[in-house]
Amino acid sequence: MQVTHLLRAPIIAAIAMALTGCLVPEKFNASVTVRPDGTYNYKYQGSAVHMLAAMEIKKSGSLNAKAEAQLKADADKAAKAPGVKKLVYEGSGRYQVSVDRDLAVGQRSAVLDILALTKSKDGIYTLSAAELKAKDRDGLMGLGIKVDGTVEVTLPSNAKVLTQNASATPGMFSKAYSWKINGYDAKPALTFRLN
Repeated sequence: MQVTHLLRAPIIAAIAMALTGCLVPEKFNASVTVRPDGTYNYKYQGSAVHMLAAMEIKKSGSLNAKAEAQLKADADKAAKAPGVKKLVYEGSGRYQVSVDRDLAVGQRSAVLDILALTKSKDGIYTLSAAELKAKDRDGLMGLGIKVDGTVEVTLPSNAKVLTQNASATPGMFSKAYSWKINGYDAKPALTFRLN
């Protein structure tokens, strides 16, 4: 009985990682709010596609009932991962996802970690998108998975921005740096120091 209880958490984590490691963002809004001490809050709201399911659908035209049931069961278990507010399987390899998680520098969300914040030895913080290899990008495009999203990053008042490639910067109507993501080549990036 006790062994079963001790194994349950690692098994749920492994299932969540297996499922969420295959999820690809589709239509979404993501945001990062950095605090004065460098910790940050990461949010993702939108849809995602299971890459392996999309491959099977492209090959066979659809998923069989057993595969659909397994993906739903996996989603129900992965919904218990830290920071996951919603992970609902909608069928045909697609999900509705909501993540809201507080993270330390260098830590990543277990689900749809499209952005990460790291700190160098000389105190420079770098916020960047997860790297996607050319062959993976080409494979996703071949599956017809289209990315359409926005990313917003809000920095604390003690931040001094060094470099950024945002499509919009803080101004009168917004306190955030923002990027429109329309494909797999988009690479939001921002470096800064905290005084």
